[in-house]
Amino acid sequence: MDSSVYANKDFVAASKRWVNVYCSKDSGHGTEKVGDREMCKIHPGITCEDHISCNASAGGKFFQGTFRAPATVWCTPDGKEIGKQQGGMSAKQVIEKMAEAEKVVGPGLDSDSYVYLLEKLAAGEKATADGKVKEAVDLYAGILKAMAKNPAAKSWTEKAQGALDQLVEGAKGRIADAVAAKDAGDFAKAKELLKSVQTEFKGQPVAKDADKAMAEVTAAEKAAGKK
Repeated sequence: MDSSVYANKDFVAASKRWVNVYCSKDSGHGTEKVGDREMCKIHPGITCEDHISCNASAGGKFFQGTFRAPATVWCTPDGKEIGKQQGGMSAKQVIEKMAEAEKVVGPGLDSDSYVYLLEKLAAGEKATADGKVKEAVDLYAGILKAMAKNPAAKSWTEKAQGALDQLVEGAKGRIADAVAAKDAGDFAKAKELLKSVQTEFKGQPVAKDADKAMAEVTAAEKAAGKK
């Protein structure tokens, strides 16, 4: 299966929705240099020590005594066995088994989406910490738009929504400060505060609140000028 399945492009695409753990007790295939590390020559994304250790752990957990290799096990994220099969399979058979298992665990988050979410959330947190509100708003809003129809991304979109909500609360505070400045006759300050919300939260509902408040400031300033 090393060459006939794991390298198959259709299997690779399907496997991106799973965390794949390669287990093997063999080390005779040797290693190759990847960067400054000696990695498995067959699967250079893992060391031979790692796949030997994984084999010992998985073998003891999912099989009693000896078992026929290759063997494949499907599990839930918490390690509960969904199914297993001893002996080789074709790429088509493995993909079908994965599809069956997905019915039990629900839709998985593919690796590309995982990397996207990891990077965008981290970038949003950094932008927020650096005071780059517009950048943070755009990042969080982008996550919500891109992952709106992906149920597997629910926990991630909840994080993005929570972070965006916090920024919106800050914007609402600025609108309240702008209203207070308007009532005190400081129209320049009121406009400055509202303009920042309009710019940083463009496309968000709170920006419409700022638009409405800006109209009220403009009207109040005009009325004050007539007195």
